Amino acid sequence: MAEERENCDDELKIVNRNREYYVSKKLICSSVPYFEKMFCCDLLESKENKVEMDFDERAFDAVLDWVHSGSFFTQMDYVISFYEVTDYLMINDGLLEPCLSYFNENFTIEHLPSVLKQVSKVSKLTSSGSINNIICRYFLMIVNTNVYLNYPVETVEAILKLDLMVYSEYQIFESIMKWVNQKADARKNSLPQLLKCVRWPFSDPVAISKMKNNELIKTLSNFDTFIESDGECGFNRTKQSFFVSIQQIDSKMSRLKVFDNELFCFSIGDFTQDDSMSLEFVHGEHISDILFDSETKGIRIDWVKKTYRLLDFKVAGNNYLIKLRKFIVDVWISATCCYLEDKNAKLSFPLSAEETLILESNGKFILIGKTGDEKKWFGLFPVRHEGWFNYSDYEYSFKATVLDKVVYILTEDLEFIQFNYETKSFDKSKPFKDEKWDLNDLILTSHQTNDDKVILVNKSSGKLHYFCIKQKKWIEKYRIMNVNFCSNSSNVYVDKLIAFTSTFLPIKNIKPLYRQSFY
Repeated sequence: MAEERENCDDELKIVNRNREYYVSKKLICSSVPYFEKMFCCDLLESKENKVEMDFDERAFDAVLDWVHSGSFFTQMDYVISFYEVTDYLMINDGLLEPCLSYFNENFTIEHLPSVLKQVSKVSKLTSSGSINNIICRYFLMIVNTNVYLNYPVETVEAILKLDLMVYSEYQIFESIMKWVNQKADARKNSLPQLLKCVRWPFSDPVAISKMKNNELIKTLSNFDTFIESDGECGFNRTKQSFFVSIQQIDSKMSRLKVFDNELFCFSIGDFTQDDSMSLEFVHGEHISDILFDSETKGIRIDWVKKTYRLLDFKVAGNNYLIKLRKFIVDVWISATCCYLEDKNAKLSFPLSAEETLILESNGKFILIGKTGDEKKWFGLFPVRHEGWFNYSDYEYSFKATVLDKVVYILTEDLEFIQFNYETKSFDKSKPFKDEKWDLNDLILTSHQTNDDKVILVNKSSGKLHYFCIKQKKWIEKYRIMNVNFCSNSSNVYVDKLIAFTSTFLPIKNIKPLYRQSFY
């Protein structure tokens, strides 16, 4: 009887939502500081031997498993909640690192529905700010996958309400229609709910006219009420594409400037190198990744701390592009291969390639390269296979950028090539045949869509040229920077231009050195 009474006194009843657990009070107090503090104080629970909790059931189950066995089983569906429970219960027994490693190694867009339910602004493993930051930057890639088409409506709506980095609100509309049309009979009732996510005041009149001609939209009697609505629509998320220059001040300092579409500049300031910054793909809320030099290099920027770190492109099988591809998931439906110079050539995948570049093209990856045998130009639209994403540490004999459906290439012989991968048209010219430029000293860049120029920058002189697409001619615009050389023995450049590139930026998180207003 005494033994039964002792066992009864040691038994603790834990009620977590719709489940009841009976555990040893002595064991759980020795393992979980929260319970130890509770029962060493004069609290009601300590007298009743009963505690009520409100945690994710699977997460709390995993915690009790860890308490009793020293190990735990987790899944992406509740790994964030699991760590939130351990943090609440004050368990500081090395659980952060395995949880974080599991999350970073396994998180893809397939997990967004469950992850968005778990995160908050203050969640410890990763926050809603960090997840939303990634969604906003790669939204155009996400909606080009089959995974997006299978999201529940709650996930789609949560995503579409964010400050997504898009070139037009029509891309938001397209993503809605793509999702609805996947299962039109079941989803068409959700269309009005999702159309509220379009920021109509920032929609182009031509695009709105195109929307009205959509067959499913024609079935809505109240479509005009969405267009006329001027409720709280946030800021204009179509204005987040910029040109950025990065100048090296000294060995540990870089200066950033941002240029709008008309190349008006506003200085952001100087940033200090910090190699302790994490290189995990999912990063902080106020952090951006900027790729440059035909997307063969990159830099991670912390806008709050004003620090940076170079991204890793040299680790075989685990470089930055591989991580990005893994996050997006290899589910693009189709890919075509074509030889750039011969539109009638048989389409086939080259067996070997001498040089290849991966370029982001308005929500897709495309690849431009030269075959290793016949030195033919070829392209993959889009590129899918993981093998093409591996970095090759060689000097490239060409630069490339893509604007809309046209790839622009500049070779080491300063030959300028234009290839339209929709019409398969190919054009060559030599506008700089009299120049003595080194290809490694040049930058070729452009926005990915909604622009009429391709930019060429000479890093040594700081001179900027741009190719007017409508006029089909090159213009020397002006210098984008003054270039001075330091004459000290270390041969360190002062204001050495490292990069000039187009990128999306979370402009609301960035504080320029001075403010501008427009009349």
